[in-house]
Amino acid sequence: MTAAGIVQMLLKKIAEGGYEEVDIRFSDVLGCWRHVTLSAKSIKPDLFTRGVGFDGSTLSAMTPIEAGDLALVPDPRRVFDDPFTRHPTLGLIADIVHPDTGRPYSRDPRGVARKAQDLLRDSGLATESFWAPEFEFYLFDKADFCNDPCRTGFELGSIESYRNASCPESLGLFHQTASAYHRMFPVDSLHDIRAEIASLMAAAGIQVKYHHHEAGRMGQVEVEVDFAPFLSSADNVMITKHIIRNVALKHNLAATFMPKPIKGEPGNGMHFHLFFLNGEERVFYSEDGYCRLSGMARSAIAGILHHARALCAFTNPSINSYHRLVPNMEAPVYRFFSGANRSAAIRVPAYARTAESMRFEYRVPDGSGNPYLSMASILMAVIDGIRKDMKPEEMGFGPIDDNVFAPGYDDSGLPVLPTSLDEALDSLEDDREFLERDGVFEPDFIDAYVEVKREETAMLRGNPHPIEHFLYFNI
Repeated sequence: MTAAGIVQMLLKKIAEGGYEEVDIRFSDVLGCWRHVTLSAKSIKPDLFTRGVGFDGSTLSAMTPIEAGDLALVPDPRRVFDDPFTRHPTLGLIADIVHPDTGRPYSRDPRGVARKAQDLLRDSGLATESFWAPEFEFYLFDKADFCNDPCRTGFELGSIESYRNASCPESLGLFHQTASAYHRMFPVDSLHDIRAEIASLMAAAGIQVKYHHHEAGRMGQVEVEVDFAPFLSSADNVMITKHIIRNVALKHNLAATFMPKPIKGEPGNGMHFHLFFLNGEERVFYSEDGYCRLSGMARSAIAGILHHARALCAFTNPSINSYHRLVPNMEAPVYRFFSGANRSAAIRVPAYARTAESMRFEYRVPDGSGNPYLSMASILMAVIDGIRKDMKPEEMGFGPIDDNVFAPGYDDSGLPVLPTSLDEALDSLEDDREFLERDGVFEPDFIDAYVEVKREETAMLRGNPHPIEHFLYFNI
């Protein structure tokens, strides 16, 4: 169907669907959803060509104040009913364009992802890439934090915590073991909330693979989804986060994708599973390869691992991200690939070794990243690895089938991931050419992004951390 035909169908849906409002959503550079709301009665066809204007100068790294005017043009192919508004509302996801020319704006995260997708298709390497993120997050029934000059700290709570064993409200239902992974209700107190999340995701066009309690004993859960095409999958991340946060609030809970909210408990990752199709063929499969990986798949893996330190600036873009990437907490710290080994940065699941199921899983990213920029940067690394015929075995990236965190294991020669956001930003500044290829990431956009993130890291300098008071107050 033509673009004009899709718009006409959508206009008919708006006119006949009983909607009162149309809400236009877009991602800022840091990955937060922003929106502007229009009356459904005011929607005309030129909304999908001319868009609606907004001021981009108020958003970090978007536009300078002297050139702030931008426009939002909704994508008529991605719409969904928003179940959280009092008035019937249709949600639309928009691209950011120049208001005078209608051309895509170079700092639009969704536009960057679209350019990466188009580059893959134009390269002849594949006709489409398919992605499936894993959503790990905590649901707390208490979340307080402060950052005053003489009072700094946080307090998080969950009825499931073993610390509440003596609390009458817990009724003795707490996680008495070291791991809450796949626990059964009633100790898993969050099953019905996850089921509600999954139902609303399905209604928004996102197919859920399964959901379960994760290892964290203070309300950590996981929702996994089926594969979707690249840009749709990135959209799905934004919609899913919106659903999770709002369902949690409905039940007086606070949802967080923060990579490491609690010391001593597992962190939240956002692993990405991916595969390529060329026509109908999964090009990552080979009968004779290690774990049935084709040469193209191994080059794709090599590209990711080669650029992984720079990728972390987008896939792990918070200071907190590097409290998760530590040994022995089921998060990678070294750049190598493997089969089912969960200490690897990239693994090939044991249940995905056929031509129909072949994929690999990149385990480094977390949910603090903007999904459009995280996925676009990973895809650019994949394209670079394939084009240059990189071979992970020759580059020191494995395969390694051992648990590298086991006592006595010699890890001295393993290539490492960054240990801080500043290290990741340094790596991005040193290794950015692969992102700038064909104008996918514009140089000025990367410069602006790095500047914003440097401002974040600077906030910790000159601000004492509560642990410092514990260590040094009586020195």
